[in-house]
Amino acid sequence: MAMRKKEQRSAPGGPEYICPYCFSRVDLANVHYMCSGQTCARTFANTAVGTRNAADMKFVSKDGSSEIDPEKSLFYGRDPYGADAVVTRQHIIRNSSGLCDVCRRPVYTRVCPTCHNMIPPGAEEDGNRIFVILGPKGVGKSHYIAVLINQLKNYVSTEFNGVLNAATDSTTLKYRDMYYRRLFEEKRKLLPTKSYDSSEDAREPLIYYLRIFNEDRPQVYTFAFFDTAGEDLVSSDKMMSLSMNSFISKAAGIVYLVDPLQVRYINSRINVENKPPVGPDVSDILNNICQIIRTNRKLRSKDKVDVPLAVCLTKCDVLLKAAENEEEDKVLFGPGSSVLIPREHGRFDRENFEQIDVELEEYLRRTVGDNFIQMVNGFDEHCYFAVSALGCNPTGSTLPRGVSPMRVEDPFIWLLNREGLR
Repeated sequence: MAMRKKEQRSAPGGPEYICPYCFSRVDLANVHYMCSGQTCARTFANTAVGTRNAADMKFVSKDGSSEIDPEKSLFYGRDPYGADAVVTRQHIIRNSSGLCDVCRRPVYTRVCPTCHNMIPPGAEEDGNRIFVILGPKGVGKSHYIAVLINQLKNYVSTEFNGVLNAATDSTTLKYRDMYYRRLFEEKRKLLPTKSYDSSEDAREPLIYYLRIFNEDRPQVYTFAFFDTAGEDLVSSDKMMSLSMNSFISKAAGIVYLVDPLQVRYINSRINVENKPPVGPDVSDILNNICQIIRTNRKLRSKDKVDVPLAVCLTKCDVLLKAAENEEEDKVLFGPGSSVLIPREHGRFDRENFEQIDVELEEYLRRTVGDNFIQMVNGFDEHCYFAVSALGCNPTGSTLPRGVSPMRVEDPFIWLLNREGLR
């Protein structure tokens, strides 16, 4: 598990920034701006209509009353010039002059020229490292994301002398309303994730910035949590058609979730309530992800994939129960499992992670198959983890005992170590 820190490449005109919304590579010397003036968008629309300026009219709504945003409309899959085009309340300046062409005052809010989502202050110095969470349908991605964010915010950030902040009010509200309230307050399972091509919510990730203050200059990490539906990963063609290749191929790290209860060998031997049916082959979906990355990064067949991969066996609490018979004993961890050895807090516990990595590789080789292990070995850096987001088996759609997470932060501590976290 040798550490390798990624260097941020520079674009010809200035520092490069990867937009965590649309994953475009942005030259920070060539961005768009939004004016903070409350009337500039309306003034722009009125002036364009009054002068019939063709160049400006393409940014005006059909009724002539509002300024529209074609770039953000395309990002959300809407017709940029149709009735459902995104209306902007802030006038957009599509050049890097730094001045509003309506009120002539300086503008400071930079936005990505491709999707018009905000570029944070300090992007030149901090850059960004973006991590994505993937896995088959029903593996528990939504629950994992919901619990992970809560753990990072309330425990891990302080453990490593840092702070986790939402990038926008939209992320704060979306997390509260769609995840935290239902799971932690109402103690109910989350609803199934909608497909990327049928939901605007799926297209807009939860964006967080983790700042670690251990050095003279804080280390800043960007988390872009795309809650992808498992059915969107069933083929590389579908992933390409939904443009999911953009954020997968440009990720600084991937967390790949595997539900042990969906694995045929384990499913047929374990005795638990609410056991799901056998799921899709986890090797096939990981292969689709590999092919997307290889194609987009132009890797040769003999090259290893240069994106760190954390393979996570989810719902590991069920694998720690006492065996009821010999067949079940074959798929449980047992009381001596390294998963039960707590990691040392406040630093990267290499020894603990290596012990779990060795145990989990052998476990997955035996239960999932050698083909899956060989596919994981195709990643230059990889490590195995066992996590449990809920910590218990739900009763129907409810969680009577609430949420008791187990080791959900481990994969991200490992990924951040690849990026310099000690």
